[in-house]
Amino acid sequence: MARRLSDLRRAADERGEVVAVERLGGGLVEISVRLPHTAAMARPGEFAQLRCGTPPLPLLRRPFSVAWVEGEVCGFVLEPLGEGTRRLAGLHAGDTLQSLGPLGSGFTLPAAGRVVCVAGGLGCAPFPLAVRRARQAGAGEVVVLNGAASAERLYPADRLSRGDPCIRVVEATDDGSRGHHGHVTELVAAELDGAAALWACGPNPMLVALAAVLGRAGAALPPIVEASLEAPMGCGFGTCLGCALPVRDGAGGRFALCCREGPVMPVAEVDWEGLAALPPAYVA
Repeated sequence: MARRLSDLRRAADERGEVVAVERLGGGLVEISVRLPHTAAMARPGEFAQLRCGTPPLPLLRRPFSVAWVEGEVCGFVLEPLGEGTRRLAGLHAGDTLQSLGPLGSGFTLPAAGRVVCVAGGLGCAPFPLAVRRARQAGAGEVVVLNGAASAERLYPADRLSRGDPCIRVVEATDDGSRGHHGHVTELVAAELDGAAALWACGPNPMLVALAAVLGRAGAALPPIVEASLEAPMGCGFGTCLGCALPVRDGAGGRFALCCREGPVMPVAEVDWEGLAALPPAYVA
């Protein structure tokens, strides 16, 4: 298995002005920040490490997917769950935010064809940028299967499609309050036929369930099948070793750093049984 490492030369530490902080409902918060370098360099699925306050506390930055780019402005989607994310959610327009990015390895863009995206909860974060870049690369249609616990926790469909009729959003909720009543992974099999790529992002238990669905699909799988994984990232560039995840390597296995070989990895290369045994990763 060839190792794909992120190119750290593309990252920069920059200070940017917060443009807006929007509360989307269900606890989701979207922060817009003027970050010219990250906006110019970010690829779909890559992330930035955001500083959450004045050192020494919180000591570590928090990783967030680059959700979208407009000019020099980057968007990030989060939920205030711990000290770091609460401080980020408490920012206001005009505040300054320190960011290191872009980091990580992102999604592989197909040259043409249909792209299927599977998002669960905060796994919506990389897809506004990803679907736009897929369309720019030649994808004739992008299907976003967007799932959450309830309707209020769904990332708004219009922010994913942005008026593009070739971007189709199909929603699913665990409680049936909008769209398909059930897990978003239940929608995947019907969308695989003829797809050039499948991208997924969500909590690791959802990705484990998705891997099982794809395993039953067999020869119907697209040429590109990738998932953005969750792991606790202290540094984001391979120094702290806190984000090691189990992967398959030939006849055996090893651990790969999510921040350098991921967060996006080929689904076939992840040790899903080993991943399921790890404690959940929360961005606090």
